Amino acid sequence: MDEKKLQSNPFMTNMKFLEQTKDETEFERILKILTVPSKSGIYISRYDIRDMGKAVGVQVTIRERKEMLKDLFIYAKQMDNLKGFIDIIISFVDYRISQYRELQEKYPKSAVLMEKWIKKAEALKQFLENMKKEVDIYKNI
Repeated sequence: MDEKKLQSNPFMTNMKFLEQTKDETEFERILKILTVPSKSGIYISRYDIRDMGKAVGVQVTIRERKEMLKDLFIYAKQMDNLKGFIDIIISFVDYRISQYRELQEKYPKSAVLMEKWIKKAEALKQFLENMKKEVDIYKNI
């Protein structure tokens, strides 16, 4: 950054930061939660997303995970099957939780670590259940 410009306006660094950050929509936040394991407690691979698409009845091309999920949400909404798609994601979360529990049983020393991931995954499951309820609420409006 130009030193003279910075001296004339000390808030310029903040302005640069504001220019780089963009406002996220609620939908983008949902996609971020689903695609960031540290937030969701699970990792959803591209092939997992492809399989979810097959379960909904659409062939999804393999590319960035967030874009694939975005397409599936849009498709499910267009086909009036958003609740069904959310149910598919919930069943996937349940599958991952069961895998974590198996690992806890096989490797007892990892129980503390796995419990953190299970809690995050269960929080994601609750978040998705609430999303499913909201689909019903907004459908009637």
